[in-house]
Amino acid sequence: MNLLSDALLLHRLSSDEQDFLVALLKWKGIDHLEWVRSSGFPSSTKEVLVWKKDASPEDIRSAHDWSREVSLIGRFDTEEKNSFVRAGATRIYDLNSFALEEFPFFKFSKPLHPEMVVLTQSPDLFSKYRSLLRACGSNAHWCKDILGLPNMLKETKPGVLVLDSESFSIRELVPKMKGLLGTPYFPLSFCLIDFNKENVYQNLATGLKDIAKAFFEPKDLLLFLRDRLALASPPKDSFFQAIDWSGSPRNIREYEFPNVPDGMLERAEAAYLYRIRRLFLWMGEGANRGTEISA
Repeated sequence: MNLLSDALLLHRLSSDEQDFLVALLKWKGIDHLEWVRSSGFPSSTKEVLVWKKDASPEDIRSAHDWSREVSLIGRFDTEEKNSFVRAGATRIYDLNSFALEEFPFFKFSKPLHPEMVVLTQSPDLFSKYRSLLRACGSNAHWCKDILGLPNMLKETKPGVLVLDSESFSIRELVPKMKGLLGTPYFPLSFCLIDFNKENVYQNLATGLKDIAKAFFEPKDLLLFLRDRLALASPPKDSFFQAIDWSGSPRNIREYEFPNVPDGMLERAEAAYLYRIRRLFLWMGEGANRGTEISA
């Protein structure tokens, strides 16, 4: 079963909506199992979709402990949504805005976008990128240390490399990364950096500017990738900014990906990509930026 998510957590669905969802799963031939709180997380293969009504933020963490790919479906006020985001939710389907019957259950059968390697020591950060890439028909690989990066790049040949500069010492990161520049397997690279941190421009001057194509706050890069990966063609304008080597704002439309996917999308696939971009409000409140241009 090629499921987009193998765990569905429901929040404030009516009894009729719950019955409809179960009937929809049966109609689509998806094996499913209800997660009853008193019995703990169900022991089942990932071919079986686990669902739970009246979900709480703690359920997000429990599902992640079982390595489940989670989507949250329901109705939320701002504080409720933020509490789920803080718990690790990266796919939030809000029934205040979208119809339950439009929820996408399946992934693409073949990758549509280049894969990504994320160099970070933060499991939460990696989880957000992996969730985004999987929804868009691709995948992200986690590299936890700099020494293992060359082999991972050779093995996976990713289209994008994301460097989390906050996870490593800049003095350690820069010389090891410079040794990879010019190799045939070194991909387009972006760097995550805290613009509010002291000495941020000194860090750029140490050599980071020679390694990365552009520098982003983590949330902005996630939204940038969402826009680039979930549309056949990029939007005309971008609300997100990167910083170029001189330290001045620069519109991120200047940093384009290779033309992916190749050729024309089937109509159903193009519609699916468009719906993912609209429906999954990545990063909670932060994802509101940019959704205006998707209507």
